[in-house]
Amino acid sequence: MKIAQALLLRKQLEEKVKQLQPIKQAGDNGVFEMQTKRVNVSDQTDEITFQIPKTTLKDITKEFDKHATALRKLDASIQKANWEFDVDFTEKENPLT
Repeated sequence: MKIAQALLLRKQLEEKVKQLQPIKQAGDNGVFEMQTKRVNVSDQTDEITFQIPKTTLKDITKEFDKHATALRKLDASIQKANWEFDVDFTEKENPLT
């Protein structure tokens, strides 16, 4: 994989991890539990509302961990390449000076 491809993939993995992190944290607070709410409508009638999750915390955690692990491994590879290769760039070419 070329360094440019690795940097692009890292950006994509960072976005996916950032996207999944709040969902995983919300799941730790019970978002994925089935919840029931019962309200008396009249003496003989109750209204029951169920909140049933479409996915499980286990699935979210698995997806989060998969992307976070891939991101860490890719970062390690990019850092290794950083120590092995130098970029040829001289000061006179620097547009900021």
